[in-house]
Amino acid sequence: MVAAAARKTGLALIGLAALAGCDALPSAAPADQAVPMAFQQCLTRIDETAARIGQSPAVLAETSESRIVRFTDEGEIVTVTCDALANRMVVQTRPAPTPMAQPAF
Repeated sequence: MVAAAARKTGLALIGLAALAGCDALPSAAPADQAVPMAFQQCLTRIDETAARIGQSPAVLAETSESRIVRFTDEGEIVTVTCDALANRMVVQTRPAPTPMAQPAF
């Protein structure tokens, strides 16, 4: 129970306290945040978050100039993009899809 609460708190911190002072992206949903950050620092932030919440992120894309990962929780999906060319971290938080009901036979 404590681990689940820590994980949920950790995911919330990605979008809130960990990125305090970020500006919302101009054309993005209110849950999208971007902050200037060196690429290596962004990668470290992903690793620290994974360790804190006890969950390895799914790596969606990775090059020498970019890494996109996703953390999934019961209620939300958090996608983190580290961009070396723009020197920024972008965090997108979306509600997790609700499972479809199984048809009754």
